[in-house]
Amino acid sequence: MSLVVQKYGGTSVGSLDHIRNVAGHVERTVKAGHHVLVTISAMGEQTDELLAMALALNAKPPRRELDMLLTAGERISAALLAITLAERGVKALSLTGSQCGILTDETHGNARIHKILGDRVRLGLDAGNVIIVAGFQGVSPRTKEITTLGRGGSDLSAVALAASLGASGCQLYKDVPGVLTADPRVVAGARVLPEISWGAMCTLAWAGASVLQPRSAHIASKYNIPFEIRSSVELDRPGTLVRGNEAVETPRIVAFAHKTQTSLISVRVGAKGGGSQSSFIIGKALSWLWEHGESPLLSSQQSPERGVTELTLVLKSALVDDFVKTLAGSDPAADAAVALTRRQDGLATITMVGEGFQQSPETVQRVCETLDGAALVIDARNTAITVCVNENEVKERLSDLHREFLAEH
Repeated sequence: MSLVVQKYGGTSVGSLDHIRNVAGHVERTVKAGHHVLVTISAMGEQTDELLAMALALNAKPPRRELDMLLTAGERISAALLAITLAERGVKALSLTGSQCGILTDETHGNARIHKILGDRVRLGLDAGNVIIVAGFQGVSPRTKEITTLGRGGSDLSAVALAASLGASGCQLYKDVPGVLTADPRVVAGARVLPEISWGAMCTLAWAGASVLQPRSAHIASKYNIPFEIRSSVELDRPGTLVRGNEAVETPRIVAFAHKTQTSLISVRVGAKGGGSQSSFIIGKALSWLWEHGESPLLSSQQSPERGVTELTLVLKSALVDDFVKTLAGSDPAADAAVALTRRQDGLATITMVGEGFQQSPETVQRVCETLDGAALVIDARNTAITVCVNENEVKERLSDLHREFLAEH
């Protein structure tokens, strides 16, 4: 029997009726002759509700305790689905991430998976159970602490388990019908893509498309795991198939993503004795950004003879103050100075994702002409062109770009 991995997001299990609906879909998959492993998110907005309670009690809660708190939501969903399947006569077993043997590093809030043991999963499947895994979580074998995989980490749980267990299919059920060419709340003409490459999906996700946790596409690409993003409302309706990689030289535009509430900042790092201390602080900056799930536009200029490094990046506005404080306090014993030299708030980024842009200067020119001078920053790479604009213009500018490059002919 083949193994199918299904991931159900918070909308899919947002109420008891939704859980019953999911149980029916899982039962139909079992009756079609498959082993089924389900990865599940917390019900509805439960994760945000738990986080809000923590912040009401402590503005800066310990990250270890947040992991203990936030992983409760997925365990509740997993147990409720197992209970529902049992009522329908379907054998089911709910497991936490640690019970599955999802081993991670020690980074609370955004841990990376090192290995999946999966012994209990295999035994449960062999015994004829539907295995229901609480998503978003694992355990550090060194500290024995529960860890979380970052927001949207249930996607990563599902894809990583599919890769580890050799699944024949992987379906991620979301509150959208698939991957769209742009956010439909911003662009009226956005449409569902029938297929997208792993690389383009990964770039879209890092650029702000909330349909998928970015690291999931990277894992899928690394281990050749096709997966499908489907609607949590119409569970049997095909969505977007994510597989393969593009190999083109001519430009191909796939979709747009955007982020709001961002700031353009410059930070000057000065240290006696050349640039070594500056490099150390840059490393600390990148580690801090990773822990907070950020992959910002980042550039640096070093003057080793003066021991000065200038970092320029576009970052979530809410993180700017903590970011600068972290750099300033990264090594109190060092003779280093950190200063915020520029901050421009009220910005947004728009990213055009595709292939072949470095071989196509005319594409960059078309972007500039379409924006008509509105771009504050332009970053052009082979798989993405990102522009920074004023936030109050993002809807207009994104719609203009979508119309220029992706309007149906």
